Amino acid sequence: MLKAFQSLPLKRGDFEIGSPAVNRPWIKLPLMFDPARLRSDIGAISSAAWVSHGSGDESLGEWNGVALRSKSGLSEDLAPWGAAEEFRDTPLSARCIQLQAAAEALKFEKRSVRLLRLHAASQTCEIRFPDLCMTRGEVRIHIPVITDEDVEIVVANRRVMPRPGEAWSIDFSQPHFIHNRSSNDCIYMVIDGVTNDWAIALLENAARNAMTETFEPAGVANLRAFREMVFEDAEIQAKLLDITDRRLFIQEVVRVGAQCGYAFYSAEVESALNQSKHDWLMRLVAI
Repeated sequence: MLKAFQSLPLKRGDFEIGSPAVNRPWIKLPLMFDPARLRSDIGAISSAAWVSHGSGDESLGEWNGVALRSKSGLSEDLAPWGAAEEFRDTPLSARCIQLQAAAEALKFEKRSVRLLRLHAASQTCEIRFPDLCMTRGEVRIHIPVITDEDVEIVVANRRVMPRPGEAWSIDFSQPHFIHNRSSNDCIYMVIDGVTNDWAIALLENAARNAMTETFEPAGVANLRAFREMVFEDAEIQAKLLDITDRRLFIQEVVRVGAQCGYAFYSAEVESALNQSKHDWLMRLVAI
């Protein structure tokens, strides 16, 4: 396990350069919605309407949501999968006029329209959805309603920074996770639909006219520095050498890293481990 950790590649190639546009992991779209108007609809949603999103294996902390459009027509139905014609607006959509208008500005056939809320000091685990990309006929648009600079969205090991009211196409077939380091909840509207000529033209126009700046997350840089230190420290190596359980290993790496002054999180260690393509890694790691 330790050798696998030390050999992990922690940097990837330049994902901003590429063609066609639909193959990019993220694109900021030439659309902007009034953040204050979007936020005004949040008050129309009762606290009881928010339901848990995902399982305990997918997040650390609180992650919940409500649906403005779902397969069952219920606001608590957060599942985004199914044929577009099977989805319909929920009663909540009629009370969220500004959010509904933003969704309707996207001229492709909708499936799920959801508000997802990641609570303060919470994070999702790294995950990927191999079929959720435009090359498979799927389009997913994120519109931040409430967020700030301490919310990290990491896609393909690069941090993207959507701001309130912006619209982003993010390819979640890539490994990704979200970490809310702030003291406030963040809320995103997530619209899933079917790729059409309008969506492809929108993304191609965005790719031609704008370059999206991304950043290496601080935790990834700290993890890389800690890994280099492990190479030179026999005592730390001894602490990690005999740990074969993947989850325990990740927890110990985070703990020892913090003791040594390198702040990073379990999702970043998980992401680094997932990047290793060595066949022998799978024989050493207990998954």
